[in-house]
Amino acid sequence: MEPDQILEVLREGRPHFRSPTRQLLGVVWANLKILTAYKSWLVMDLLSTVASVLMYYFVGLQVDPLKLASSGWGTSYLAFSLVGVATSNYLWSCLTRLSHSIQHEIRGGTLEAVAVSPVNMTVFFLGLTTRGYIVSSIYLVGVFAVGTLGLGARFSTSLPSLFSFFLMFALMLIANQSLGLIAAGVVMVYKRGDPITFIVAAMNEFLAGVLYPLEMLKAFPALQVISMMFPYTHALDGMRRSLILGAPLTDPSMLFDLVVLLAFTAIMAPLGLAVLGWGYRTIRSQGTTSSY
Repeated sequence: MEPDQILEVLREGRPHFRSPTRQLLGVVWANLKILTAYKSWLVMDLLSTVASVLMYYFVGLQVDPLKLASSGWGTSYLAFSLVGVATSNYLWSCLTRLSHSIQHEIRGGTLEAVAVSPVNMTVFFLGLTTRGYIVSSIYLVGVFAVGTLGLGARFSTSLPSLFSFFLMFALMLIANQSLGLIAAGVVMVYKRGDPITFIVAAMNEFLAGVLYPLEMLKAFPALQVISMMFPYTHALDGMRRSLILGAPLTDPSMLFDLVVLLAFTAIMAPLGLAVLGWGYRTIRSQGTTSSY
């Protein structure tokens, strides 16, 4: 907007974008403009997507197909690994993106400006996560496109299996974003927490079995118990069963993962929103919306 247009908006004395939906779209649009401003970064990210898929393709050549089949996941390690690799970016976006974005907003002095505007802050915070989702979506589409069209990976595309996949995928986002909201609320108040968030995300990715069957953890009972405590473990298991084995939601193993994810979401989503709201109210009352 031109300076004259901005001044005219300020003179009107009435809030714009009253609808939370329009406010959310405004934050999303701003993140899109920032993302597309770095064109060379987008090109390099696309190239790295191709490189990572090729890497797992050649790793798969060293995996014994019979051992993979004995774990119940068919004989294609490429298909097995692609589901984990394609969705693991969302895990990091959910757990770390919001807290990082809030830190940047505070350091840049923009959080204080938004805080005194008519913008719904919950909507604003949720909108800050969209850049991570957009980047992760580009990566997911690129991984599956290169894997299936370029390297011949095969997945189930029946309607029941695709429905199961997208339901598990949606629950994965909600459950892990709830943890991200908690992390963001704590970071806002205590200005610390990134190392803990990083450790939780790294353990979550490693113990969920992104690159190996969970059956391998039976040799390490303590790690197996810890892995079952992460929602991504159950989401990844369900998504793999959907795309690789073609399992519908009525499959007993799918139902178990679904129940665990629903329970986790029902408990953690309200808690995440509550902690995020507490963090924002605390820094407002302390007057630290512009200091980090």
